[in-house]
This record gives sequence, C-alpha cells and structure tokens, in this order.
Amino acid sequence: EDYYVVPAVGSKMPPCTLPVWCVIPNPDDIVTGVELLRRSTGDRAPPRRLLFGKRAWVLVGRRIDQKLAAAADSKSPEPDIGLATPRASRVHALVLRNWQGEVFLMDLGAPNGTFLNGQKLKAREAI
Repeated sequence: EDYYVVPAVGSKMPPCTLPVWCVIPNPDDIVTGVELLRRSTGDRAPPRRLLFGKRAWVLVGRRIDQKLAAAADSKSPEPDIGLATPRASRVHALVLRNWQGEVFLMDLGAPNGTFLNGQKLKAREAI
C-alpha cells in the first residue's frame, strides 16, 4: 500500500490546547485537497500518502519502546506519526486542519525545533 490512514483519535487527548479553527472538515467545504507524503531517509521505500480520515489533528514525535515508556511511567502520548531520529521530541509537533481542509504545522516547543522549508517555526504558532 502506498498510503497510511491515521487511526481515529478515540480517547486520545491533544497535548495542548488546539486553535478554535482546528476541526474535522466537512468534505463539501474542502476548497483544496491536500496530500501529505511521508518520506523515509536511508531506505529506498517509496513515499507513503498520509490520510487524515476523521481527524482534525495528528501528533508527530519520536516513538519509544513501550517497555521503556512503562518503566519510566511516561505521561507523553504516543505519536500518530513516528520520527526515527533521536533529535526529535516525543511530543514534537502537530499537524492541524481547519474547516476548509487546509493543513498547518505547529511546533510544540521541541528543543531542536521544527522546520518547514528550511525555516524554524516559532513554538506553539501554527503556520
């Protein structure tokens, strides 16, 4: 498969207060469809499309072994999209959608920052 459907949010809570405009768009209100591609470095796997499904937000961060998380009594939520680098925070950034289906990126105060097109994002500011 060349796509990954981000699972439903269920009882998972966002790691911060979401902007009021962050909602699941009605398909009839989407002005421009947005496709997110996940590219892996180091291997030759083709990019995978990320489908939001019925999600207004997606958490991006470094995954840790479940046994380590349990041992550390970690309160950090499990990211929806894992980043395979030790420089990433466990709660690194959010991908947000508005009512028109537009996609925004928000750094959650990660020590190493979040970059978009080579520019470092300001913490907790959706762009």
